[in-house]
Amino acid sequence: MKKNYTLGIIAATVLLGVTATGVSANAVWAAKPTGLIGATTAANIAKKAVGNHAQVEDVELERKNGKVYYEVDLQQGDRDWDIEVDAYTGKTIRSHSELDHDSNDESSLYKPNHVTLTEKQAGQIALKHVPGSTLLSSKLDKEDGQFIYEVKVLTNEGTVELEIHASSGAIVDTDEDDDNNDN
Repeated sequence: MKKNYTLGIIAATVLLGVTATGVSANAVWAAKPTGLIGATTAANIAKKAVGNHAQVEDVELERKNGKVYYEVDLQQGDRDWDIEVDAYTGKTIRSHSELDHDSNDESSLYKPNHVTLTEKQAGQIALKHVPGSTLLSSKLDKEDGQFIYEVKVLTNEGTVELEIHASSGAIVDTDEDDDNNDN
């Protein structure tokens, strides 16, 4: 009888250990991966692949089929580029470009009289709001009847998109896309 009791305890201990290991493995998968090259480094690698005069528009950490990579969106001249950079090695995995159909859109050049900020000033506001960041892009847009600047900045953790009121300079909205997201 003691033998069966001891076997039961051993079996329960082994089962509990396997369950605990399974939980900890899931917890590790959900945690932020270590050893990433960072969004800034990925952006610089992508720029070198396309040409150093390319403008980085967005950087996102992606996970697909067990691979972790940065998807870097760039614009150079009249072409949009998507470059995938391995998040650990910095190796360029894939690059794709297509003609930018918005590059000749003259409506973006129109600036109403009541817009008092310039794109440069909106960019400076964003950089001040997100210390240590790099300006990626800024664009005047009309949203809900108000003119705003959509400004993107790059941090080492990812991109931050800010909406800045084109007259007052107030930050209307902030959206962070960092490396901690699960994809």
